[in-house]
Amino acid sequence: MAKTLRSYSIILLLLLLGACKEKPLEVKEGYMIVNGSDIYYKTMGEGEPLLVTHGGPVLDHSYFLPHFERLAKDYQLIFYDQRACGKSSIEIDSATMNLAGFVDDIEQIRQKFGHEKLNVYGHSWGGLIAMKYAITHDDKVDRLILSNSMAPSAVDWQKENLEAAKSIDAADQRRLDVIVSTGLLRSANAVPYIKEMMLLSFKSQMFDARNINKLNLFIPEDFQQRSAVFGLLGPDLGAYDLYADLSKIKSPTLVLFGQSEAAVNLHAQKMTNALPNARLEVIENSGHFPFIENPTEFDKSVRSFLNQ
Repeated sequence: MAKTLRSYSIILLLLLLGACKEKPLEVKEGYMIVNGSDIYYKTMGEGEPLLVTHGGPVLDHSYFLPHFERLAKDYQLIFYDQRACGKSSIEIDSATMNLAGFVDDIEQIRQKFGHEKLNVYGHSWGGLIAMKYAITHDDKVDRLILSNSMAPSAVDWQKENLEAAKSIDAADQRRLDVIVSTGLLRSANAVPYIKEMMLLSFKSQMFDARNINKLNLFIPEDFQQRSAVFGLLGPDLGAYDLYADLSKIKSPTLVLFGQSEAAVNLHAQKMTNALPNARLEVIENSGHFPFIENPTEFDKSVRSFLNQ
């Protein structure tokens, strides 16, 4: 009898241990037609929707992974590859290849997922798109996170780029010059050199350069053709200034920057002050990718803001 009881106890213990295991994240992916183009999307997790707008241009959502999987335990993350990026179609209507077109893409995605409102997270270049979306569709935004965002004006963006360029290591700059000057980007398989260039550039934007090894970049074989498509954005990016329009964003807004980013001393506070309902947080021991370099503080900031 005692042996039988022990057997039942072991079975019960195993069942309890199995019940304590974390439920696997629910991941769905596919394509949707948005403004005549195939747009790739991936959803992850359950809960309030958080639409994630990636940086670039020409990058895709993949550099957020696996880092954002932590947030997917409490929110439904909606990743998408912007038009002409990643797995999305390169075929687009050139007449809509402008900031207004990128804004409308988000609105179409919101409608297709059937959400009355979205929490919107924009990183880097994606921050500029997120700003524009909130300016145009503030009534469809629950909360807005502008993470390591491009500056709200071309003038401030250029100032930041000049400061960032000063932080590139001399040896890395020499390697960048070699890649550009020796025609490696015109080779039959330029993908490795494009990726190397981007990693060398982003390396200088890390608080700790060694963390560059944690940044996952996907470079498609037709990267250069996709990059050429983004050349159509020239008129929109040459002299933009959104500071006055930021007053239209009434949604609660979190402005995030990494401690070592030039923007912290240039325009971060000015940007925050231009938003009627915003707060600025600087993540210590991090640069342009705080979700990689200081995930604990990044997650704490994002969760605290979304849960208010």
